[in-house]
Amino acid sequence: MIWENLVCLNSDVEPSFEVLGPARDYHATDSRLGDWTALDYKAALERDTAPLPLTSDREGYYGPDHFSYWASGLADARYLLEAAAQLGVDPQYYLDMGCASGRVLRHMAHERQGMRALGCDINRLHVEWCNRYLPANCTVFQNHSIPSLPLPDNSVDIVSAYSVFTHIEALETAWLMELRRILRPGGVAWITVHSELTLQDMTTDWPLWNPTMSHPEAATKLDAQRNFVGDRMVLRWHSDRSYASNVFYKLDYLKKTWSRFFEIADVRRRFPTFQDVLILRKPA
Repeated sequence: MIWENLVCLNSDVEPSFEVLGPARDYHATDSRLGDWTALDYKAALERDTAPLPLTSDREGYYGPDHFSYWASGLADARYLLEAAAQLGVDPQYYLDMGCASGRVLRHMAHERQGMRALGCDINRLHVEWCNRYLPANCTVFQNHSIPSLPLPDNSVDIVSAYSVFTHIEALETAWLMELRRILRPGGVAWITVHSELTLQDMTTDWPLWNPTMSHPEAATKLDAQRNFVGDRMVLRWHSDRSYASNVFYKLDYLKKTWSRFFEIADVRRRFPTFQDVLILRKPA
């Protein structure tokens, strides 16, 4: 293993991709099409002609339902823009931290013309995919597990981190400080987490069920009601690489500790599906 792969992924892999067609090619055959009846997607579907990633190139999200993968990103992008508007932020500079293959990033680039849309991910293959196939106003770079981002102070209007802090088992507060540094005064962070209530809500059909309940430490860290002791629980799969873990926080801990770094504008439970969302604002 090269040393870079201790702090990021696939740094020494030369990518070779196959791609799917645009989302409109898979609209009519999507088995979850009924999930999106409330989403106004027709204009966006015609506008977005970029290919979609194979299921294997998007962390398995939505399996064979390629349109649903695309539509979920559109819905999340609109939730982001709505939250920004409610907090008086006109986002011209956006960062998607842990963007993977651009599920949300592609839509932010389309929904707001003129926006500078940046993404980062520790997996080089995701970075290369995005830079090859996403719109020209998207720029994606590889970051690493050390809390440092190559962006100026007070520059970003809105940052999202979907299922990122669910895997940060160390240096959580340093990452909060780094996000605070790059956000402009009044800027917004949208961060999804697993909370103690996630464990209570979880059922056997959730993607999180097997990796959580089959973990060898789950039996000792969780009681019969799936409660854990302390402010957070880390279920780490022993590995040489970073972020081979699932992390669960107590909501009271998040409200008490994270409010030292940001104003907590809102906490949304299971929004829109499995994870909880903290909407944070950097003090003006």
